Amino acid sequence: MKILNYFFETTLEFSEPVRAHDFVLRCMPPNTGSQTVMDSQLIVEPPVRVSEQVDGFGNKLQVGRLDGPHDSFTFISSGMVMVDTAQIHAAAAHPVYSRQSELTQAGPHIKAFVDDALRVCANAPARDKAERLAGLLSQVMTYGRGNTGVKTTAEEALAGGRGVCQDYAHVLISACREAGVPARYVNGFLLGEGETHAWVEVHDGVCWRGVDPTNRREADCNYITLSHGRDFSDCPIERGVFVGQASQAQSVRAQVTDDAAWAALGTYSS
Repeated sequence: MKILNYFFETTLEFSEPVRAHDFVLRCMPPNTGSQTVMDSQLIVEPPVRVSEQVDGFGNKLQVGRLDGPHDSFTFISSGMVMVDTAQIHAAAAHPVYSRQSELTQAGPHIKAFVDDALRVCANAPARDKAERLAGLLSQVMTYGRGNTGVKTTAEEALAGGRGVCQDYAHVLISACREAGVPARYVNGFLLGEGETHAWVEVHDGVCWRGVDPTNRREADCNYITLSHGRDFSDCPIERGVFVGQASQAQSVRAQVTDDAAWAALGTYSS
């Protein structure tokens, strides 16, 4: 069990003022079987009223509209979360997580990867299959930016052999589903400083278990979940539409610290 402090800031800079800006955020951690939100705040600039809703996957949404002209948009999410992956609860896997989605359709590269990886363990339990696929993924992909985007499919990423955490997650999800293992995409934070992170949850027949294929490790108490879905398109952290012809540039900063580190200093952050 860990108590994690998080700070997440995203700023969109527009090349010219925009208006009638509708936005949907998934930037506030939810309470789950293994995650308890102890404190949370959301700041939006320009200031605007934000309502909370829930999407079809059970994710928390923060929804708002900026009517007046503005040339930037910032949202800051911060708080404290207790994570205890030993408290994972039994839960059924909805059939939607067994079917391929638009970004995870298995082509010849995914199918060949699964066939090669599971040649010696085709009848293994779901969890063992997922762990083997995740472990072998680093042998066929290299982490790197600039080769893929938010619309890159799992098949394209594996064919190119290079991608970021979103691509690793999509490839593992596609491979798991091809092997008959339900899997879903997860957005969130990882202990440390940088940006947001993406990983996978696979269903072992009893409950969902987190796997981080990018870092070749279990998604343990160092991870804070924001949202999940069939693939990235179901659960982006920010999505919006506006009136105007502006181009936009985005900057993102995320920081997660272990509360034990603050306790050692005799201070706490919330």
